[in-house]
Amino acid sequence: MTLRVAHMKIKYSPGFEKSLRKYSKGLRLKTRQKLELFLENKRHPSLRYKKIQALKNKNPPVWEISIDKHIRITLQEFDDHIYLRNIGGHKILP
Repeated sequence: MTLRVAHMKIKYSPGFEKSLRKYSKGLRLKTRQKLELFLENKRHPSLRYKKIQALKNKNPPVWEISIDKHIRITLQEFDDHIYLRNIGGHKILP
């Protein structure tokens, strides 16, 4: 699946889509809002954007952003799109 937010494409992994469907409509809306914020300013403090150390050597590296206190998204940034790998609690595998 592909979503266009601002000028950048966002692509979802099948696992991301499946996991996202498990959450409430409210959390899905918050996820979209956080992704829009990420595209505007990925260094915004509320996103807590950071590289996942265990996967820092992947090309491109795997990063995470926070949706709320308990939910995060793992992602990779490519030249023409952002690839959302997974969404879930802090125990999700990237």
